[in-house]
Amino acid sequence: MVDLLLGGAAAVLLIAAMVVLLKGERRPAISVALIVLAIGTFAGAIFHYQSTPAAVLPDLPIASAAVSPAASQGLGTATLHVEVPMGTGDKYPQGAIWLDPPRAGTDAYTGDLSLLCSTPGKTDHDQNCTGADKRVWTAEPLAKRALISPATGDPFADPAACAESNGAAYQAGYLELAAGKGYCVRLTGDTGRTFALRIPSFPVELPLPAALKADIAVLG
Repeated sequence: MVDLLLGGAAAVLLIAAMVVLLKGERRPAISVALIVLAIGTFAGAIFHYQSTPAAVLPDLPIASAAVSPAASQGLGTATLHVEVPMGTGDKYPQGAIWLDPPRAGTDAYTGDLSLLCSTPGKTDHDQNCTGADKRVWTAEPLAKRALISPATGDPFADPAACAESNGAAYQAGYLELAAGKGYCVRLTGDTGRTFALRIPSFPVELPLPAALKADIAVLG
């Protein structure tokens, strides 16, 4: 407040000095005195401003709730929704997924991971998963380009659920899938990149399943 009063007084004195000079009155001594007084007042305002200690703001409370590093890493992980068409030429309805980037393969043999439907008790020569047949869905890296493991938790929320140190066991063979469960997939020879896989629900189209919808997230 003091700074504002001193600054205002300095401005008034400077204006008065300019008025005296503009009127052309032969009173240079008065003008000089007013200018000197204004400069002194302005300097006093600056000195008072610099010497006044800054106001101390009160400390704000900090939330103490702890968040695990794994959960924070998983937060916001982008989930891609891929629709995989099931081939109609084979006795087993099947399709495939490319992982990098995630997308559907053109058939079951052109991808990193094959998804297949089979019926217990039926042979390779019988049409599987037709009509009222029991359907068992499996993931099979037919081209040997990927490894798969059940996740130890929800990999879409916690990437640590795909860590071998937490119990994830990657295998090259087929793995039976459960609807809504999370799985971890890695490209063969590239253990630094991991993908989360989930089949929210299995198709019920009759007589044969036409497509399989999968959720995929790139974990790193």
